Amino acid sequence: MRTDCLVGAFAVLFGTAYTFQAFHLPRAMIGNPWAPLYFPLALGLLLVVIGVVVILQGLRHVAPPKAREKGSKRLIVFTVLICLGYTALFDHLGFIASTILFLGGLLFMINGARAWKINSVISVVFALGVWYVFEKIFYMNLP
Repeated sequence: MRTDCLVGAFAVLFGTAYTFQAFHLPRAMIGNPWAPLYFPLALGLLLVVIGVVVILQGLRHVAPPKAREKGSKRLIVFTVLICLGYTALFDHLGFIASTILFLGGLLFMINGARAWKINSVISVVFALGVWYVFEKIFYMNLP
């Protein structure tokens, strides 16, 4: 079985379990009792739908060549390593600096060093934009 079909099947199973577990969340005491359930239910159902779409697309397409799989494995390993680095640096550097480094590293891996200008701009603008939304609009403090 193709790996994308396995990922789709996992998404369907996880989304189904997540949706059923969302029904065990406490109901609201004031107002609409179902209000706290809307987002988790929508998220679980969306995960199931996306999983089904991934399975269907995986069944329609031809298997990728082996050379592409080798590059994909390297990208997966690098992504895991940079995620571990992000979690290690987050408390020490704070949200903005660690997020810029995290996104910059991923974008440089995907787009290459030739696109350094756009990689840098995206990393900085995204990190500052998310910080602004959470700090100034939602009034939530980020580390």
